[in-house]
Amino acid sequence: MVKPVRSFTFLQHIRPRRIPVAALRFGATLCLGGISFLAFLITVGTGVLLLFHYEPGKQAYISVASMVSLAPYGGIIRSLHFWAAQGMVVTVLFHMARVVWHHAYRPPREKNWVIGVFLFLLTLILDFSGYLLRGDREGAGAAEIAQSLLRGLPGGAGLAALFLGSIELGHGSSLTLYVWHVFILPGVLLVLQLWHFWRVRRDGGVRAL
Repeated sequence: MVKPVRSFTFLQHIRPRRIPVAALRFGATLCLGGISFLAFLITVGTGVLLLFHYEPGKQAYISVASMVSLAPYGGIIRSLHFWAAQGMVVTVLFHMARVVWHHAYRPPREKNWVIGVFLFLLTLILDFSGYLLRGDREGAGAAEIAQSLLRGLPGGAGLAALFLGSIELGHGSSLTLYVWHVFILPGVLLVLQLWHFWRVRRDGGVRAL
């Protein structure tokens, strides 16, 4: 006996199934995933505005100081960028803690848990790279520590050059790090977030207590 073939449209693929209302109640999610995504959008939006004034390289610190003191609303925009980024780190951390508390990392949601772990790591890397781009002595010192840690790994010298470029103490930021922070990392983070949201629907939401 031949089983009937169920039609599967593209719309059903994007929105695989309905999520039970109980799985989306505030007590089950705390809206931490949505807040994290909102913080990401604010960080990206303010970051785009900062691009008009930021100059990577030896003039990094001067450009940051200029945008804060001379650019219209520059200080507000930079503060929004900074605090939204920190808020994203905090909310993603609490989001993962909520997932562990609700045991939502178990099948059938184990794949989405792995995606979430990568999202958390990328969020930390993105936040750290933004700290290095300030171009001050503290950022350069942190970059030297990161370079030393990477060089302690097999092939670490190549990794340090690939991700950090050349940052001398007290001499600004690097173009390599700038490209990672502005283009590559946010792009990868956005794609993974959209995949993460799709998996939530495909897996039937979060697991309630």
